[in-house]
Amino acid sequence: MGDDRTEEIRRWVQGLSKDELDGVLQGILGGGLGGGGGLGAFAPGPERHTPEMPELPDPPDEPSALTLRVDVDGAKPPVWRRLVLHGDLMLDEVHEILQAAFGWQDYHLHKFWPGPQKQVWTGPSFLTEFDLSEGEEGVLESEVQLDQLLREPGDRLFYTYDFGDDWTCTIRLEAVGPLDEDSPTAVCTGGRMAGPLEDCGGVPGHNELVAAYLEDPSLRALDRERRDWLPPDWDPTEFSTDEVAERLSLVGLSTEEVLRQLGASGEPGDTGQFPAALEPLLDIALAPTAAELGRLVERARTEHPAELSAEDLAQIARPYRFLVELAGEDGIPLTAAGWMKPAYVERTYRELGLDEDWIGKGNREDLTAPVADLRSTCQELGLLRKHKGRLLRTKLARGLTTDEEYADALAARLLHHRDTWVEVAGVLFALLTAAEGRPSFGHCDTIARILTDCGLRTAPGGVDSRHVTQWVRPVWSALRRAAGERLLDRTGREQDHRAVALARRALWPET
Repeated sequence: MGDDRTEEIRRWVQGLSKDELDGVLQGILGGGLGGGGGLGAFAPGPERHTPEMPELPDPPDEPSALTLRVDVDGAKPPVWRRLVLHGDLMLDEVHEILQAAFGWQDYHLHKFWPGPQKQVWTGPSFLTEFDLSEGEEGVLESEVQLDQLLREPGDRLFYTYDFGDDWTCTIRLEAVGPLDEDSPTAVCTGGRMAGPLEDCGGVPGHNELVAAYLEDPSLRALDRERRDWLPPDWDPTEFSTDEVAERLSLVGLSTEEVLRQLGASGEPGDTGQFPAALEPLLDIALAPTAAELGRLVERARTEHPAELSAEDLAQIARPYRFLVELAGEDGIPLTAAGWMKPAYVERTYRELGLDEDWIGKGNREDLTAPVADLRSTCQELGLLRKHKGRLLRTKLARGLTTDEEYADALAARLLHHRDTWVEVAGVLFALLTAAEGRPSFGHCDTIARILTDCGLRTAPGGVDSRHVTQWVRPVWSALRRAAGERLLDRTGREQDHRAVALARRALWPET
């Protein structure tokens, strides 16, 4: 059965009265789904009655400022927002405001239902553009003003988002006041709790997650899969009018308009201070994500300033310079399996102090990850190449003589990758390193969320952070190596300024 047909039947069943539902169940039990009874006799069709839309009054002569309280029905503890909106907003604009108010991403379908009675799925509703494309007839939400429905304090309107999770909100008019035409079209003046997470299982799933958090913020009682699914540092009790205001400020703006506000014209090839490799992401990013990226770029350029001394440059260059010089004129001999010969592996392992970061004899490259990782990076950077059973210096490597030249060569090639989205992930990792002041695998969760918000998928729920971890590992290793830290130590040290400076060089090589 197609998804659209399944959705139609589900919605139809939700609209049945108790007597009608009893009749359907009796038919199923009596004849089965394949017999003379069952859903076949009751399935929705052209003859099914569509509730009639009540007559709508004309809009007021002068729009007013409407103070609304919007509650997510069934959420415990209550989740709500108090909003002051221009009364002449159309319902499709109110939809965008509600998405921003609760932090939703507009991934799913939605509907508005007129009040005053709550008749979700049983009463009339306003059509969306999707409904129109499906051949439905009725009143478009984009043709209805908010103040046609909410006129007096106590008037109600209902909104449902995501027909799977079924987030239904009750919108109640609290007050009507004079409108300053220069005021923002939407202002949040209060609220409680963070908005429910997308695709968390509706009200039951949300309430279960919140109850688990309130009992123990570490969420140990939850199974590992659900804990891993939750965003990092998730706190359902968190609410900030400033954060909502920031999201509301983006409502109605296109990605191009956001980029212009950030100092980029939005024209191809002109993205202001954005690293060029982010252009594919900007092409598909919605306005909120573009704004988040802009803030990240600003922080990466201005916070945690880092200058590189001669000692810093020597530390950054040392492992690559060591391996290039070890290759010398004759190269490093390889085994039949393509690994470096044991004597060369052990020398690299000992002289670079990698034995502090690993266990074992350090004489087999396939069992000594720090050496294998360094060799792989040198090849990816174009410093070494395989030829006739040996690892040889490249033309680029033969031309490098100073530590700064090595650092520049590393920065120039560090973020390049033949796969566009692996490259984008590496660039985001470097941005987060520069913005946060240290390289950390914790950045992978943020990267996964950003890529998911742009509509990318590596798993049913979006981009899996474990995939991101694999993509960015070479960048993480190089930045950790630059800091001079043990690769297994993720806690951060004062030498992180080297990683920050190298990340900036890689992101903006012209500066």
